[in-house]
Amino acid sequence: MNPLRKVADGVRVHMSAAQLGREIAPTAAWGGLTLGVWGGSPEVQPPLWIAGFGLALAFWIAGRREDAPDQPAPGVWRASRKTRFQARWKHRLPFAGLAIALLLTGQSWWYGDLWGVIYAMALNLAFGWLIWRRPPLEPAAVELRVDKAGVYDRGLGWTIPWTAIQAVRPRSADRRGKLCLRLGPNDLPGLTPADRAVGTDIEIDLAPMAVGVDTVRAEILRHRPDLDAAASQQLDGAIVVPIPGAATESDERDDTALGAVGVILIAQNPAILLAMGGSD
Repeated sequence: MNPLRKVADGVRVHMSAAQLGREIAPTAAWGGLTLGVWGGSPEVQPPLWIAGFGLALAFWIAGRREDAPDQPAPGVWRASRKTRFQARWKHRLPFAGLAIALLLTGQSWWYGDLWGVIYAMALNLAFGWLIWRRPPLEPAAVELRVDKAGVYDRGLGWTIPWTAIQAVRPRSADRRGKLCLRLGPNDLPGLTPADRAVGTDIEIDLAPMAVGVDTVRAEILRHRPDLDAAASQQLDGAIVVPIPGAATESDERDDTALGAVGVILIAQNPAILLAMGGSD
């Protein structure tokens, strides 16, 4: 299998070397910084480890706080408070990494460690690149909107018109926080020619908005009640008729199990076998 491939929405797609580099660059930069701090002087290590532990504790406490959706108007949702908090900190963390990398550069220079200086300069370049490629913050942007035009998702970047939606899938236990829409033949952007020709399923991630799937489904069905896919799957008043021969296999399994239990009982209690022989 080609290692430069990834799985996106259940479909294996090609991943170029440049895309792979962009994916692993943040992890590599922070991992390299951790190794640099670990190999630094004893004067620098304790304050940095304490600061890192305090930052991790703050993130843990913030992650456990109860979140609530931000709904400025009916059918409109923005990023939740917790999502905005995490986005702001992720936006600023590369500056902290750059400051620590500069500190390691000065430390290596002070001790005359040429390889340490080169290593720290590489970290400076890595964090400078992370700062340069940061996406802009838009805390007030609308993430999801359901109105007379259709369903708009900021992740998709466009509005799905009502004419393209065939059904709204019911909430799935193994796909928590995912709103699934069944699309018919359409001319929407960002889809493959096959998906535009025959239709496809699109999932909208509701976790950044801290809103439930049932809430959004109710808003969609308020505009289009005919899109309820669960209504067509109900079997109210239906009678389930057993299929002839379907119980044969289970009956054979039951007889086999009872026979095995009888053999075990007789093997453990020879008196049962003697009693049976005496009755004959």
